[in-house]
Amino acid sequence: MKTISVVKGEKMRPKKAKVAGPHDHHPDGLTRYPTTSSANGILRGLDWLGTVSFAASGTIMAGYAGMDSLGCTIVGAITATGGGTIRDLLLGNVPVFWMAEVEYLWLVLITVGLTFNFFDKRLTYPFGENGVILYATDTLGLGAFSVIGAMNAVRMGLPAVVCVTCGMVTATFGGIMRDILCCKPVRIVHSHAEIYSVTAITGASVFVGLRRLGLPPVFRIMGGVLSAVSMRYWATKYNITLPVASWFNPNRLSPAAQQGNDVILLQKNDVTQHVTKAVEK
Repeated sequence: MKTISVVKGEKMRPKKAKVAGPHDHHPDGLTRYPTTSSANGILRGLDWLGTVSFAASGTIMAGYAGMDSLGCTIVGAITATGGGTIRDLLLGNVPVFWMAEVEYLWLVLITVGLTFNFFDKRLTYPFGENGVILYATDTLGLGAFSVIGAMNAVRMGLPAVVCVTCGMVTATFGGIMRDILCCKPVRIVHSHAEIYSVTAITGASVFVGLRRLGLPPVFRIMGGVLSAVSMRYWATKYNITLPVASWFNPNRLSPAAQQGNDVILLQKNDVTQHVTKAVEK
């Protein structure tokens, strides 16, 4: 029979169970850093790529809005990390991901600094604001973010619809905050731009569906990312948008809102031409 010795004046405390860290092995987790040895490591690489792309696009838009270096830094950081931050807060994952993985802050700060100091609006295809390079990296980031957002909810055992919602939030809410801060029409909820949030929903849904079917991580991760990328491409190429309300009257838009819509429409047409040109080559 075992005896337990207790030091006088000291209370017995139950041992705390070890809490799994953010990088403990899990089939629906990620490696800490990018690697080509697993699908999870490749996904981490795409996550970094998307972070850089989102930070650059946020900085560019903030610059066009007339913001100074601090404003561009804030908007670039929010664009890159805002969706994941909101997701973590909704799921109760604190500290949020960029506090536990500080490399994301460095990625954002370096990208913002380079973009702010070296971006030139005179850059032409394929390097310009609406060029195929920024479009391609943004699309890959969209696919990766949608899958990663769903993975975070999956690890908590949440319902499928919540997992898909988390994927959509991760991929799009940073852009929503960017547009609001820059006083632009929120791009993903207007019909004058090709579908964007729907592509994130598609990627997250495919990932969750393949997981339910019991497929290995490599198939469900790549299936989710590629489905989002494919839908974004087809939506851009064929100008696929969601229907608007039957009572919508574009003639009643304010001049500022109409101007914002016109700018987005011009940018969309420019991107479509560049993407089509790149594919035809």
